[in-house]
Amino acid sequence: MAEFHLKCEKGDISEYVMLVGNPKRAKKVSELFKDAKLVNENRDLFVYTGFYKGERLTVATTGMGAPSTAIVLEELVNLGGKVFIRVGSAGGIDPKLNVGDVVIATGSVRDDGTTKMYLKETFPAVADFDVLRTMVETAKEIKKDTVYGVVISEDAFYIPYSKEEMDLFVKSHVKAIEMESGCVFIVAQYRGVKAGAVFALDGNVTLNKIKVEGTEDIYEKGEEAAIKIGLESLLRLSKAGIK
Repeated sequence: MAEFHLKCEKGDISEYVMLVGNPKRAKKVSELFKDAKLVNENRDLFVYTGFYKGERLTVATTGMGAPSTAIVLEELVNLGGKVFIRVGSAGGIDPKLNVGDVVIATGSVRDDGTTKMYLKETFPAVADFDVLRTMVETAKEIKKDTVYGVVISEDAFYIPYSKEEMDLFVKSHVKAIEMESGCVFIVAQYRGVKAGAVFALDGNVTLNKIKVEGTEDIYEKGEEAAIKIGLESLLRLSKAGIK
């Protein structure tokens, strides 16, 4: 039976799923699949299933922010998804990082409204250990300078943090800021599935350099590396039967 928003059936998706915010990124990933099939386009939440190096994988669009991400993740779990890796974009917080760098999230600061409806704010939003370990090992082979650490997941894209808050984030070695990983980790924890997250940076918030004109090619290379880390990690997890 189809879900409310994802109009596909249980057999239409893999147990191993890449989550992306941008529908264009979902299409880009699907082009790396063999025999890719578009199994949902309702609400422009494009979902494709195909084969990557012999393993059946799915890439699904979540849209932007925690509420939409939670809805899509819930429905994917209902449809049989077991292991999820979010591949997205983020802004750097660590002043040593800049456009094109890749960050793997070990955990997320839950500065969103959605996850509070699932688990109390003192409950940590962390990546699954098996998924995280696989991603870190995979990244060493694909992009050796990939970094990993805590990121921030927040709701209000156009409402900046104060200078004092930003200084504290930098002092605390926060790596980047985005809008979905905390939700992915908490919903996955609540629903008893596994999740991880990796990001390509489109600039640095601390340095006030975000989406700077002329850096599009640098970002695209970072995005390609993040996608490859996500796909190769899902491939390894699928082959190992980890779910």
